[in-house]
Amino acid sequence: MAVANMARGRGRWGLVVLLLGHVLAWSSMSAFSAPTRRTLVAGGATVGVATGAPPVVAEETPLKSAWPAKDGVQFMRFYEDQYDAERDDTRRTPQFIQAIQERVKGREGLTVLDIGTGPFALFALVAARAGAKKVYAVEGNPEAAERARNTIAEQEDVPEGVIEVIEGFSTAVTLPEKVDLVCAEIVGAFATQENICATIQDAQRRHMKDASNPQNYIPSVVQSWTAPVSYALHPVLSPKFEKLQGQPLTLNPRDRTLELISDPQVLEEINFAKSLPEGKQSKSLSFKVSRDRLRANYDAYYEALTTKEEVKAEDAKPLATQTTKSFSGMAIWPRLILDPEGKIVVESRGPLGEHQKSHWPTLLTLMSPSPVPIEPEDVLKITETTELSKGDILVPVKYSFQGTLTSGSA
Repeated sequence: MAVANMARGRGRWGLVVLLLGHVLAWSSMSAFSAPTRRTLVAGGATVGVATGAPPVVAEETPLKSAWPAKDGVQFMRFYEDQYDAERDDTRRTPQFIQAIQERVKGREGLTVLDIGTGPFALFALVAARAGAKKVYAVEGNPEAAERARNTIAEQEDVPEGVIEVIEGFSTAVTLPEKVDLVCAEIVGAFATQENICATIQDAQRRHMKDASNPQNYIPSVVQSWTAPVSYALHPVLSPKFEKLQGQPLTLNPRDRTLELISDPQVLEEINFAKSLPEGKQSKSLSFKVSRDRLRANYDAYYEALTTKEEVKAEDAKPLATQTTKSFSGMAIWPRLILDPEGKIVVESRGPLGEHQKSHWPTLLTLMSPSPVPIEPEDVLKITETTELSKGDILVPVKYSFQGTLTSGSA
């Protein structure tokens, strides 16, 4: 959806002029006293925006969002830029290469299944060069599968027949034999959004010799991390909120218009050597708004406005303050642990949610039409529910967030 992706890769304050137009509207929120900062206006008006009618005060602000993971089934399409970005991701590819080499080394006669091999058959080639006896490189996209065959044929150091490209989804093909090791980098920005659970469950039943051995999976564990955030462009999106239809924004993880207001926590953790989740899953988390993070966020917003956008200090200060003291929604990003010992880790953001380069976007699910005012020590309680598909990997995973924001002074 164009609206949902409008902020992808921006990483700048390109809409600062529009944002400045919201300063006056936002300033009305700062006039509320602490107990009335989060107010619900009768008749379904926007949370936290003053109107002519007196606000109905509530101790808690209800928040919610829900969406099907449409991006999770887009692996059926061929995206050249996406494949290039994955290959060139220095926080991903070298770590996978190391994990594959270490896992294959010394295991004579090893057979490997590479799920989603892509046009470069990159991990299949690594496994073959590391000494794997046979690698089945499965690819569901016809164009990518054909490119993979051509790529493998061009490699003079890989004997013919060691790598066999099989076109189709791993859940729909039958391998000539069962394998020792499964490599599956089919992890979305929300770790489960590409139906990795259903895919691995099928591989365990039909493709693997020993599904109980943690050494037989790369990655060993995949996680989704989440944290509440402020988002500087949220006021601009408010008129388009309904058009989003719940779909999250996909942001560049270096985008400084998004800042965490609390430390991140693990939302999902999938350990492939253990029982995998099925059906509906729920998890509740509690976050306290961090005074230190708000202080650092203000400094970052103010500097960006005054240096990069050359906004006057008298305009930048209120905008930076209003943006800093606001909650927009929940950010989600993946983390992959490639080995059972936890020594080889792929971080799409920093360990504390820091901005950094990655081919994985950070998802932002807006939980209110407009930013909700916050103060340090406020408490955000979130319950996330995931509805995993039952076997059919083309059925989108469904996600929803429900939550309340409570004043820390209450």
